[in-house]
Amino acid sequence: MMISSILKSTAVLGLAAVGLGAAVPTIAHADGGSYTTDAGVTFTPSTDPTNPVDPGNVDPSNPTNPVGPDGKEDGGKGTQGPLSIDYVSAFDFGQQKISSADQTYYAKAQSYKNGSPADTALFAQVTDNRGTGAGWTLTVQQAKQLNNGSSDLKGAQISMADLNAATQKDSEAGAALAGQNITLIPGEGAQTVMSATNGAGQGTWVTRMGDTDNLISETGTANDGSNRKVDKSVSLFVPGTSNKIAAAKYSTNLTWTLTDTPANSAN
Repeated sequence: MMISSILKSTAVLGLAAVGLGAAVPTIAHADGGSYTTDAGVTFTPSTDPTNPVDPGNVDPSNPTNPVGPDGKEDGGKGTQGPLSIDYVSAFDFGQQKISSADQTYYAKAQSYKNGSPADTALFAQVTDNRGTGAGWTLTVQQAKQLNNGSSDLKGAQISMADLNAATQKDSEAGAALAGQNITLIPGEGAQTVMSATNGAGQGTWVTRMGDTDNLISETGTANDGSNRKVDKSVSLFVPGTSNKIAAAKYSTNLTWTLTDTPANSAN
């Protein structure tokens, strides 16, 4: 009976306390505040060389190993940056039969070490790592006619058609512009291959000469008499009236020049 009485009294007192609105203690949480730090980066122009890329999938992070007409690796010959010519395909018009009729011959497609990637269209590649977006112009010039060491291949003309410019997917750079179709005249002025206006052309760009999907196969026109793939957008016209000496290689040099002249003020 005594215990029951004490419990009832305690219960009554507890209800009374609630009814009077007595405060229930709370636990205080300490606030440590906040702290702000800085994060940043600065960039400088890069003079590091840029290796050749796959012109069909421009990605400097995934370089290629192009080979020249002699089958040897042909990369690593580019100019120093930050504005650089990284690579230009050589034009190999193969071994052709002497003809008294006008003829047009096509250049061998661009090949790569171990066949990876597969042959592509011929191309020229430049990189602008100046960080200024000041624009540039790439030109080509033929100083002399094709010559076998003793005589010219008179009337011969090298042409480049279907030029198209490309860069990395999702690039924020303003677009570079491919030049018009080009027919080189020995001893005449340089012609524009690709150019960029002020605010454009940053990063790595290629001018493709035609399209890889349009390469064709030729029978027996390689220098060793084998078959080969050719790029019809790069051609050599030879008049039937020109004198051709058997077993004599006719050759010339093409000069590719990259200047910091933006497209809107290039000649």
